[in-house]
Amino acid sequence: MKIANIPLITYFASLILIAPLCIGVINIKALKLSPLKIIFYYCILFTLYEIVGWFFALNRWQNHFITNLTNYTDILFWGYYYILVIKSKISKNIIIGLMATSLLIILWSHWGRDFNRIDAFAHSVTNICLICIALIFFYQLLSNLEVTNLFNYAHFWIGVAALVYFSGVFFTYIFSEYIAFNKNQQIIQYWYIKEYLTFIHRVFIAIGFWYGKELIVQSNNKIISM
Repeated sequence: MKIANIPLITYFASLILIAPLCIGVINIKALKLSPLKIIFYYCILFTLYEIVGWFFALNRWQNHFITNLTNYTDILFWGYYYILVIKSKISKNIIIGLMATSLLIILWSHWGRDFNRIDAFAHSVTNICLICIALIFFYQLLSNLEVTNLFNYAHFWIGVAALVYFSGVFFTYIFSEYIAFNKNQQIIQYWYIKEYLTFIHRVFIAIGFWYGKELIVQSNNKIISM
Protein backbone atom coordinates (compact mmCIF):
# COMPACT_ATOMS: atom_id res chain seq x y z
CA MET A 1 0.00 0.00 0.00
CA LYS A 2 1.23 3.47 -0.86
CA ILE A 3 2.04 5.88 1.97
CA ALA A 4 -0.58 8.30 0.68
CA ASN A 5 -3.27 5.63 1.14
CA ILE A 6 -2.45 4.95 4.79
CA PRO A 7 -5.30 6.17 7.06
CA LEU A 8 -4.62 9.07 9.43
CA ILE A 9 -5.19 6.85 12.47
CA THR A 10 -1.94 5.03 11.64
CA TYR A 11 0.01 8.29 11.95
CA PHE A 12 -1.84 9.26 15.13
CA ALA A 13 -1.22 5.81 16.67
CA SER A 14 2.52 6.31 16.12
CA LEU A 15 2.63 9.95 17.22
CA ILE A 16 0.63 9.36 20.41
CA LEU A 17 3.59 7.32 21.67
CA ILE A 18 5.11 10.71 22.50
CA ALA A 19 2.50 11.12 25.28
CA PRO A 20 3.57 8.25 27.58
CA LEU A 21 7.22 9.03 26.89
CA CYS A 22 6.85 12.71 27.86
CA ILE A 23 4.74 11.96 30.94
CA GLY A 24 7.18 9.19 31.86
CA VAL A 25 10.08 11.64 31.71
CA ILE A 26 8.14 14.16 33.84
CA ASN A 27 7.45 11.49 36.49
CA ILE A 28 10.71 9.60 35.98
CA LYS A 29 11.58 9.67 39.71
CA ALA A 30 8.31 7.98 40.60
CA LEU A 31 8.59 5.49 37.74
CA LYS A 32 12.08 4.44 38.79
CA LEU A 33 10.75 3.48 42.22
CA SER A 34 7.94 1.29 40.86
CA PRO A 35 7.37 -1.50 38.29
CA LEU A 36 6.12 1.21 35.93
CA LYS A 37 9.72 1.65 34.81
CA ILE A 38 9.38 -1.64 32.90
CA ILE A 39 6.50 -0.25 30.84
CA PHE A 40 8.46 2.98 30.34
CA TYR A 41 11.39 0.97 28.89
CA TYR A 42 8.83 -0.91 26.80
CA CYS A 43 7.60 2.41 25.35
CA ILE A 44 11.17 3.44 24.54
CA LEU A 45 11.73 0.15 22.72
CA PHE A 46 8.51 0.56 20.77
CA THR A 47 9.54 4.05 19.78
CA LEU A 48 12.59 2.46 18.14
CA TYR A 49 10.32 -0.15 16.52
CA GLU A 50 8.14 2.66 15.13
CA ILE A 51 11.11 4.56 13.73
CA VAL A 52 12.54 1.47 12.03
CA GLY A 53 9.09 0.40 10.81
CA TRP A 54 8.36 3.78 9.22
CA PHE A 55 11.84 3.91 7.70
CA PHE A 56 11.24 0.54 6.03
CA ALA A 57 7.72 1.56 4.97
CA LEU A 58 8.89 4.83 3.40
CA ASN A 59 11.47 2.87 1.43
CA ARG A 60 8.82 0.28 0.51
CA TRP A 61 10.73 -2.48 2.28
CA GLN A 62 9.05 -5.34 4.08
CA ASN A 63 8.76 -4.57 7.82
CA HIS A 64 6.66 -7.45 9.10
CA PHE A 65 9.69 -8.86 10.90
CA ILE A 66 9.24 -6.05 13.44
CA THR A 67 5.65 -7.15 14.06
CA ASN A 68 6.88 -10.70 14.68
CA LEU A 69 9.56 -9.45 17.09
CA THR A 70 6.89 -7.84 19.23
CA ASN A 71 5.71 -11.31 20.29
CA TYR A 72 8.85 -11.72 22.36
CA THR A 73 9.10 -8.18 23.70
CA ASP A 74 5.40 -8.06 24.63
CA ILE A 75 5.56 -11.25 26.68
CA LEU A 76 8.90 -10.45 28.33
CA PHE A 77 8.14 -6.83 29.26
CA TRP A 78 4.50 -7.19 30.24
CA GLY A 79 5.05 -10.51 31.99
CA TYR A 80 7.97 -9.17 34.03
CA TYR A 81 5.99 -6.03 34.87
CA TYR A 82 3.16 -8.09 36.36
CA ILE A 83 5.57 -10.36 38.21
CA LEU A 84 6.80 -7.22 39.98
CA VAL A 85 3.31 -5.78 40.56
CA ILE A 86 1.58 -8.91 41.87
CA LYS A 87 2.72 -10.12 45.29
CA SER A 88 1.06 -13.54 45.35
CA LYS A 89 3.70 -16.26 44.86
CA ILE A 90 1.15 -18.59 43.28
CA SER A 91 0.14 -15.93 40.76
CA LYS A 92 3.79 -15.16 40.02
CA ASN A 93 4.47 -18.84 39.29
CA ILE A 94 1.41 -19.05 37.04
CA ILE A 95 2.60 -16.00 35.12
CA ILE A 96 6.12 -17.42 34.74
CA GLY A 97 4.60 -20.68 33.48
CA LEU A 98 2.40 -18.84 30.97
CA MET A 99 5.37 -16.80 29.74
CA ALA A 100 7.68 -19.80 29.34
CA THR A 101 5.04 -21.93 27.59
CA SER A 102 4.03 -19.11 25.25
CA LEU A 103 7.61 -18.27 24.30
CA LEU A 104 8.36 -21.90 23.50
CA ILE A 105 5.23 -22.18 21.32
CA ILE A 106 6.11 -18.93 19.52
CA LEU A 107 9.68 -20.10 18.89
CA TRP A 108 8.28 -23.34 17.48
CA SER A 109 5.84 -21.40 15.29
CA HIS A 110 8.59 -19.11 13.95
CA TRP A 111 10.99 -21.98 13.32
CA GLY A 112 11.50 -22.46 9.59
CA ARG A 113 8.97 -19.77 8.64
CA ASP A 114 9.55 -16.61 6.65
CA PHE A 115 10.07 -14.01 9.40
CA ASN A 116 8.91 -11.29 7.00
CA ARG A 117 5.38 -12.71 7.01
CA ILE A 118 3.05 -12.03 9.92
CA ASP A 119 2.68 -15.16 12.03
CA ALA A 120 -0.99 -15.02 13.04
CA PHE A 121 -0.70 -18.11 15.24
CA ALA A 122 2.24 -16.69 17.22
CA HIS A 123 0.41 -13.41 17.77
CA SER A 124 -2.69 -15.25 18.93
CA VAL A 125 -0.60 -17.15 21.49
CA THR A 126 0.98 -13.89 22.68
CA ASN A 127 -2.38 -12.19 23.06
CA ILE A 128 -3.95 -15.11 24.92
CA CYS A 129 -0.98 -15.21 27.28
CA LEU A 130 -1.15 -11.49 28.06
CA ILE A 131 -4.94 -11.47 28.39
CA CYS A 132 -4.63 -14.23 30.99
CA ILE A 133 -1.89 -12.36 32.85
CA ALA A 134 -3.95 -9.14 32.87
CA LEU A 135 -6.96 -11.05 34.19
CA ILE A 136 -4.81 -12.51 36.98
CA PHE A 137 -3.82 -8.96 37.92
CA PHE A 138 -7.44 -7.75 38.02
CA TYR A 139 -8.48 -10.81 40.02
CA GLN A 140 -5.80 -10.02 42.61
CA LEU A 141 -6.69 -6.33 42.58
CA LEU A 142 -10.43 -6.88 43.09
CA SER A 143 -9.97 -9.73 45.56
CA ASN A 144 -7.77 -7.74 47.93
CA LEU A 145 -9.85 -4.54 47.76
CA GLU A 146 -6.96 -2.58 49.26
CA VAL A 147 -6.92 0.21 46.66
CA THR A 148 -9.13 3.06 47.83
CA ASN A 149 -9.55 4.72 44.41
CA LEU A 150 -8.94 2.66 41.27
CA PHE A 151 -8.97 5.72 39.02
CA ASN A 152 -5.96 7.16 40.87
CA TYR A 153 -4.11 3.85 40.80
CA ALA A 154 -1.45 3.76 38.08
CA HIS A 155 -1.37 -0.04 37.75
CA PHE A 156 -5.13 -0.07 37.14
CA TRP A 157 -4.73 2.11 34.03
CA ILE A 158 -1.79 0.03 32.78
CA GLY A 159 -3.91 -3.08 33.32
CA VAL A 160 -6.79 -1.57 31.34
CA ALA A 161 -4.34 -0.66 28.56
CA ALA A 162 -3.13 -4.27 28.39
CA LEU A 163 -6.54 -5.92 28.57
CA VAL A 164 -8.24 -3.66 26.01
CA TYR A 165 -5.38 -3.78 23.53
CA PHE A 166 -4.46 -7.46 23.64
CA SER A 167 -8.12 -8.56 23.68
CA GLY A 168 -8.87 -6.38 20.67
CA VAL A 169 -5.87 -7.25 18.53
CA PHE A 170 -6.39 -10.95 19.26
CA PHE A 171 -9.30 -10.99 16.81
CA THR A 172 -7.44 -8.79 14.32
CA TYR A 173 -4.49 -11.17 14.15
CA ILE A 174 -6.71 -14.24 13.83
CA PHE A 175 -7.77 -12.92 10.42
CA SER A 176 -4.49 -11.14 9.57
CA GLU A 177 -3.35 -13.61 6.90
CA TYR A 178 -6.77 -13.53 5.23
CA ILE A 179 -6.75 -9.72 5.28
CA ALA A 180 -3.17 -9.55 3.95
CA PHE A 181 -3.99 -11.60 0.86
CA ASN A 182 -7.41 -10.07 0.17
CA LYS A 183 -7.60 -7.26 -2.38
CA ASN A 184 -11.01 -6.05 -1.21
CA GLN A 185 -10.36 -2.61 0.30
CA GLN A 186 -13.30 -2.89 2.70
CA ILE A 187 -11.81 -6.05 4.19
CA ILE A 188 -8.31 -4.52 4.31
CA GLN A 189 -9.73 -1.66 6.39
CA TYR A 190 -10.40 -4.13 9.22
CA TRP A 191 -6.65 -4.30 9.78
CA TYR A 192 -6.69 -0.66 10.85
CA ILE A 193 -8.85 -1.53 13.85
CA LYS A 194 -5.48 -2.45 15.36
CA GLU A 195 -4.34 1.16 14.95
CA TYR A 196 -7.34 2.48 16.90
CA LEU A 197 -6.58 -0.04 19.65
CA THR A 198 -2.92 1.00 19.60
CA PHE A 199 -3.96 4.64 20.05
CA ILE A 200 -6.21 3.78 23.02
CA HIS A 201 -3.52 1.50 24.46
CA ARG A 202 -0.94 4.29 24.52
CA VAL A 203 -3.37 6.85 25.93
CA PHE A 204 -4.13 4.54 28.88
CA ILE A 205 -0.42 3.96 29.46
CA ALA A 206 0.10 7.73 29.51
CA ILE A 207 -2.66 8.05 32.13
CA GLY A 208 -1.00 5.30 34.16
CA PHE A 209 2.32 7.15 34.05
CA TRP A 210 0.58 10.36 35.10
CA TYR A 211 -0.70 8.66 38.27
CA GLY A 212 2.71 7.06 38.85
CA LYS A 213 3.57 9.66 41.46
CA GLU A 214 0.49 8.61 43.45
CA LEU A 215 2.06 5.18 44.00
CA ILE A 216 4.78 6.76 46.12
CA VAL A 217 2.23 8.62 48.25
CA GLN A 218 0.06 5.52 48.59
CA SER A 219 3.07 3.38 49.49
CA ASN A 220 4.15 5.84 52.16
CA ASN A 221 0.66 5.83 53.62
CA LYS A 222 0.62 2.01 53.49
CA ILE A 223 -2.66 1.97 51.57
CA ILE A 224 -1.58 -0.52 48.96
CA SER A 225 -0.01 -3.89 49.66
CA MET A 226 -1.24 -6.34 47.05
